[in-house]
Amino acid sequence: MSNNSTCNSTWTAAELLVRYGDRTARPSDVIAGQLDRVRRLDGDLNAVTQMLDDEALIAAEQADATWDAEAGLADVVRHRPLLGVPVLVKEKHALAGHRVDQAVPATAVRADRDHPVVARLRAAGAIPIARTTNPEFCAATMTESLAHGVTRNPYNLDCTPGGSSGGSGAALAAGYAPLATGSDIGGSTRIPASFCGVVGYKAPYGVVPGLHPSTMDWYRSDSAMARTVGDTLMMHNIIAGQHPDDPHSVPFGPVTEPAGGWSVEGQRIVVSRRLGDYAVDDDILDGVESAADALRHNGATIEYREPCWDTSEIMAVAMAHYGHTLAPGMADQIERSGAAVSPYIVQFIDHTLAAASRMPLYQTFARESDIRRSLARLLEGASVLVTPVTTRSAMPAHAPTVSVDNHGQHYWADFMAVPFNIANRHPALAVPSGVGDSGVPTGIQLVGNAYDQQAVFRAGFVLERALPWEHPHAR
Repeated sequence: MSNNSTCNSTWTAAELLVRYGDRTARPSDVIAGQLDRVRRLDGDLNAVTQMLDDEALIAAEQADATWDAEAGLADVVRHRPLLGVPVLVKEKHALAGHRVDQAVPATAVRADRDHPVVARLRAAGAIPIARTTNPEFCAATMTESLAHGVTRNPYNLDCTPGGSSGGSGAALAAGYAPLATGSDIGGSTRIPASFCGVVGYKAPYGVVPGLHPSTMDWYRSDSAMARTVGDTLMMHNIIAGQHPDDPHSVPFGPVTEPAGGWSVEGQRIVVSRRLGDYAVDDDILDGVESAADALRHNGATIEYREPCWDTSEIMAVAMAHYGHTLAPGMADQIERSGAAVSPYIVQFIDHTLAAASRMPLYQTFARESDIRRSLARLLEGASVLVTPVTTRSAMPAHAPTVSVDNHGQHYWADFMAVPFNIANRHPALAVPSGVGDSGVPTGIQLVGNAYDQQAVFRAGFVLERALPWEHPHAR
């Protein structure tokens, strides 16, 4: 084979498919090259919990044979639109025949089937090559666990890639694969996307199927992550849609390109710099302004607005919700298994259970409804809201020793993602917005009206063209 056929870790999924179709690359070479890259680089990042070499290489050889037998790209992608594309799978997403434990090994079970997201990716021909780290029970905004240690940001090894999909974010940024799975119950897709300079999409509730009964939680979503908006959308369209195993999934079809192309011409877009009273770093705000300018220059009308909620109300409602829905199950698993867990988990359970004791579940319903109405008013007459994902441009790689400050505020208050889990019918697409003072990327989230997915991808594609995003650590 020529050097042109050698695996290039910066290739997008879309570029890989074109190269497979014109025979300038082969899945077996690409998969072998990506596996080698993970082995060479992951000692520094610690983004991977398990390599899937044997099954990945077998699947790659089968993909070779299919590509060789077909006439070209169109013939293959009609039936298996990701054939031969490597994908990273978040540790929490079950792979048939493998243990799944959410970074708490004492709670492990052996999965008898793939998570619906993984099953759909495999059916489309994608090849899982490795499993990526998440914090214990996926209940943190950084990625550290007793089982796997600390996952680090490729842009600054002293900083976190975020969480809970931190392994996926770091691995994408480092060029391990063009696609990765994530999940989001409080920003767990959008926070790592922001800190790692990649793209992460929290779809509206029910659009992407998950595993019942966890899908009863209306804050949650399973997610597509990639280095480009196009790859993110391609992956999302494959994993989305109603599923017989998830009674809360909804029959949404693919998000398609508008007749006039991916444009914001004539669109009204709201910019919220602080999303109420969040205290946001200046380098984050610089990225918000860059995005606003780019959208304005591409024909959008920009209006600056702020919601009428405050951070303390957002956190009170969210912490009570988690205390009713997440913490009891976590505490039960720890007690039954005798699992050792990190202090941040003990503190999360204690803090959220206390919040739930102060706010009965029926009261959270009413207060969540108030927040949703505030968001609807904020978006009135507009197609998209632009706002930061995080208040700070970088955070330490290690978990905080103390999760709750002297004022009773949990460290999750540093993140601006939770309002859109409370209002989880609204799509939220996280995209890069620049680089902060510490050398770590910054990000914004593009939030649409309820279930209007096309609007956020319109803005995402425009920003990607207007503000090209570099991925130096993927080379």
